[in-house]
Amino acid sequence: MTILISIITFWASIFLHPFHVSICEIEHDEETKALQVSERVFLDDLEETLNKVYNVRLDVVNPQNKVYLDSLIKDYILSHLEITIDGKQKKRKYIGHEIEQDALWCYIEYYGVKKMKSVSITNTIFFELFDDQNTLIHFKYNGKTISKRLTKTRPTEVFEFE
Repeated sequence: MTILISIITFWASIFLHPFHVSICEIEHDEETKALQVSERVFLDDLEETLNKVYNVRLDVVNPQNKVYLDSLIKDYILSHLEITIDGKQKKRKYIGHEIEQDALWCYIEYYGVKKMKSVSITNTIFFELFDDQNTLIHFKYNGKTISKRLTKTRPTEVFEFE
């Protein structure tokens, strides 16, 4: 009986207190010498955050003005995602976004990245709204993938390469 109560309590806590997570996938494209960054966020978290941060009332799925929405997404993502390569800032470009089911993918490229020894990533997306926000970083370089987790108390991680 105790096990059953524990299981019910565990599942109830998940539904009553959602876990906030985003995923950031980074891959080095050797041919174009670019870091390709894909940030996946949940639509409801994005909408709530944009509405609060920019003091607006947006519908992310059915926006009245798609260009305006995209400009807010671009501004928010670029101001909360910082990547430093071997201690240097590289030129970056917001490519755009697309909706996939209950999530939104944002795409950014960092140019002029031939080789890397270390990459510092600071990602504070949604940290101002959700204390339990986690960001999973999956970094693919030279055929290897390294994954790390960022939290509000630890928003920066360094990836070391040989």
